[in-house]
Amino acid sequence: MVMLLALGPGVIVAAPSAQAYTPSPATVAAYEHGVIYWVNANRTKYGRAKLRSGTVAVCPDRYANGWSSYLARTGYFYHRDMHVILSGCHATVAAENLARGFTSGKTTVNAWMHSPGHKANIMDRRLTRIGVAAVYAHGRWTVTANFTRP
Repeated sequence: MVMLLALGPGVIVAAPSAQAYTPSPATVAAYEHGVIYWVNANRTKYGRAKLRSGTVAVCPDRYANGWSSYLARTGYFYHRDMHVILSGCHATVAAENLARGFTSGKTTVNAWMHSPGHKANIMDRRLTRIGVAAVYAHGRWTVTANFTRP
């Protein structure tokens, strides 16, 4: 909205304020929950067990949070070395899916399901846990899903 102020014979025009969008913690949590929900919906659709999240998946979640934050802050977009998660989480198997620019957990997982490598990670029967982090920066979401098996 542009405001006009009349002061005598002249007119002063104030530019609209440009506020950067910052999602609430509830919005971030809903996005992350949506990713987990749709990953598990696809797994069960194809006869796979649901992945466990939350308190049983603290380690992959911690790595997902750190990586999404790093990628969002720097603008980089690449997979980390999975040996870091394997050793850090004392896991026997680890995998990672990344996404950037999707507006919801559902659209993120839908894109992954249309990518053979990402779909393979989601469907991998060896994986039992998932940690997800969604970070909004520079006008877009950056999402990391880390999958592990202890």
